Amino acid sequence: MIPMSDTDVQDVRNLVAKQNAEYEMRQKALLKMKKVAERTDIQEEDVSVLQNLNNALLTRQEKERRLGMQRSQTTSKYIS
Repeated sequence: MIPMSDTDVQDVRNLVAKQNAEYEMRQKALLKMKKVAERTDIQEEDVSVLQNLNNALLTRQEKERRLGMQRSQTTSKYIS
């Protein structure tokens, strides 16, 4: 067994809590996207979801551009 201090244990707990929160946010976003895809008419809530998706895409593209990454280098990361 690896000896851990109280600080190490708290760091692990914080990391797990952060990962759980990120997972829940991702699941909520996926649920919203699913609802948008299933509707035949566009509602005000749908527009905000689509804007958020567009902003996330633009942010990712800007980051890739700043880092000098080519599209082929990042595609496999987002597919898996």
